[in-house]
Amino acid sequence: MTASTRQARPPGPPLRPTAMLQMLRRDTPPWRFAEMAHTFPRIASLRFGAGPVYLVTHPDLVRELLVVQSKSVEKGPALKSAGLVLGDGLLTMPNDRHRARRRLVNPAFHHSRLADYSVVMTAATEEHLKRWTSREGERVDMSEEMAALTLDIVGRALFGAELGDRAGEVYADMGLAMSGWEKMMLPGGTHLMKLPIPAFKRMWAAADGLDAVVRRLIDAAAKRKTEPVHGVDVVGDLMDAEVDGERLPAEAVRDEAMTLLLAGHETTANLLTWAWHLLSRNPDIAARLRREVAALGHAPSYDDLLSLPFTYGVVAEVLRLFPPAWVLEREVTEEVELDGWTIPVGSIVLASQFALHRDPRFWEEPTEFRPQRWLTPDGAFSDDAPGQPRGAWFPFGAGTRQCVGESFAWTEAVLVLATMAPHWAPVTDPSWRERLHAAVTLRPHGGLPMTLHPAR
Repeated sequence: MTASTRQARPPGPPLRPTAMLQMLRRDTPPWRFAEMAHTFPRIASLRFGAGPVYLVTHPDLVRELLVVQSKSVEKGPALKSAGLVLGDGLLTMPNDRHRARRRLVNPAFHHSRLADYSVVMTAATEEHLKRWTSREGERVDMSEEMAALTLDIVGRALFGAELGDRAGEVYADMGLAMSGWEKMMLPGGTHLMKLPIPAFKRMWAAADGLDAVVRRLIDAAAKRKTEPVHGVDVVGDLMDAEVDGERLPAEAVRDEAMTLLLAGHETTANLLTWAWHLLSRNPDIAARLRREVAALGHAPSYDDLLSLPFTYGVVAEVLRLFPPAWVLEREVTEEVELDGWTIPVGSIVLASQFALHRDPRFWEEPTEFRPQRWLTPDGAFSDDAPGQPRGAWFPFGAGTRQCVGESFAWTEAVLVLATMAPHWAPVTDPSWRERLHAAVTLRPHGGLPMTLHPAR
C-alpha cells in the first residue's frame, strides 16, 4: 500500500448539512445505514462528528472489527458515557480489565443457572397475564406493558425480590436516565452534561435514585444469603463469584447490578414489544406459535425449550428485523486495517445490526417476517438455518465483548411469548405508523398502541 493510499479514506456519502441534521432525528440513522450498505457495500466514510467515522457494511468486516481486531478497538464514546450512570461494569469497562471481570460474572449466567431463573420468569409472566384478564378490549401501550413485565422479571432474577412499590420509581428513573444518556450521545453532549440544563439535572437525579434503590436491594440480597433457605439470584451469584481466589468487591457488584438492571430490562422489553407487533400483523404466524405451545399439553417451562423451535424462530426473526441493539460503536486504539484501508487511532467504526440483518445480499426476502427461515429441514431451530454468512447476524454482538446475558435473554423472550401468546392476541392500532426511536436501543417511536384481545 502506498503512502498516498494510507492517507486516503474510503468513499462515502457527500457532506450535506441537511443530511447531517436528518441523522440527528431518532428515526433516520437505521434506515440511512441500510441505504449506505447498498451504495457502499463494504465500508463507508461518514462525514460527521469531530473525528473520522466509518461504517462497515459487509459481514467479513464486521467479524474483522469485532473478533479479529478486537484488541485494537474499545467500546465507543456513547457507551463510555454510560459509565457515569451505570458505573464501571462489563458494558463500559476497557478491554484490559474486561476479561477478568467477565470470568467472575460468567457463572451467574451459566446454563445451569437458567433453569432457576426461568421459574421467576414464568411466575412474573403468569401474574401479568392475570392482570390482563380484567382489561380485555383495553387500548394499552405495549412498550409500557413489556417494560413493566421485564422489570419485574429482572428484579426477581437479579435481586431475588419483587420490586413491589419501588417498581414505578425504578421505571420512571430509568426512563429519565435513558433520556439524559441519549442527549449525551448527541454532538457536544458530554460537554453540556455538567451544565444546569433541565434534561441533565433530571438525569443526575434519576441516576441517584436508581443508585439508592440498587444498593438497598443488594443489601437485602446479602442479608437473605445468611438465611438457612434462600432463593437463587444473580446478585447472590456475583457475591459468591470467585476465580483464582479473586472475588468481586462490593462496588463492582453494584456496578454490574446497575448494568444488568438497565440492559436486561430495556433490551428484552423492546424485543417483546416488537414481537407483539409483528405477531399482530402476521396472524398466521401467531396461530402457528400457539399450536406449537398447545402441543406441549401444559404451561411451558425451561424443560420445554427444545420443544419450541418455532417460538425460537419468532424471537430470532424479531431480533433480525428490530434488533434492540441496532448499532455497535468501536473506537480505534491501535491503528488497524479494514478492507485495505488504514483506520487511524481515534477513529470511530460503526457496525449496524439493523442494516446487516436486512441486507438482501445475505437474506432471502429480507423485509419479510419469516420465523420458519430459522428451522432446519428436520424442524429444529438453528442460528445457521437461513444460510447467512457469519457477521450478517450479530444481535448480541460478537467476540470477547458479546453480551454476557444472551442465554438469559433468549430464555426469557421464548418463555414469555410461549406463556402469553396462547391466551392473548393483541392487535396493533391500524393507524400506527411503524416509526423507530433509535437511540441507546431500538424502540417504537412514541410507544406501541395495541388493543388487548383474547386469542381465539
